[in-house]
Amino acid sequence: MKKLTTLSFLFVFMLAIPSYAQSPELGKDKIDLKAFSLKFNVNGFYSNQIKTHKKSVSLYAQGKTKDAFSKELLKNYRGIENTDTLHISHDKYLVFYLMKTMRTKDTLATFENIRFQKLDMVANDKNEFQSLRATSWAYKDGKKNFNSLKYKLETLYGNPQIIEEKSQHEEYYEWAAPELIVSLTLDKDEDMNFSTKLYLTKKSEYENFKANVIGKTKYYWIY
Repeated sequence: MKKLTTLSFLFVFMLAIPSYAQSPELGKDKIDLKAFSLKFNVNGFYSNQIKTHKKSVSLYAQGKTKDAFSKELLKNYRGIENTDTLHISHDKYLVFYLMKTMRTKDTLATFENIRFQKLDMVANDKNEFQSLRATSWAYKDGKKNFNSLKYKLETLYGNPQIIEEKSQHEEYYEWAAPELIVSLTLDKDEDMNFSTKLYLTKKSEYENFKANVIGKTKYYWIY
């Protein structure tokens, strides 16, 4: 497996990849994770965030600090700095779109009344959706958010598989939906704050995804 490298040049290439029509945009549209489609345009969703970051960095490098951090430039910015790639063969790779670690107050996605403040995604070299991780932070309600989402998923998909082996999480459950593998984890930090993480992974690619990604890169994820 080739080394994970920062894609300073990939964004220009990605613009040439055919995209799906009417793509939502990070910072402007909230994603309904309950109705999520495999036809999601991953690159289109993040592209303006990457452009904004690069423009801000360029202005700062020119000494235009005020412009680099202007409210007008950053009004919809949500912390996407760049993309990274993981080569899984000599001619195939996965592209990771990673939000800067931040506990934004903005709701970027929902699952019914559960709100998520962070969205990371993976696409293949054809810009086809592979997987996403949506993070919901809880500060004072303990596991209430997690338990509510777990109940909603059980209502939709039945009893989950309980994952214990190799798991580093407080709790980890998994469901097989018609087109997706749905994973739910609970984590706790040193301040006793809980984070609920919902993973949606393309079902037909899940085994390959586990073999090529999970445990082989710091960027992903479940275990």
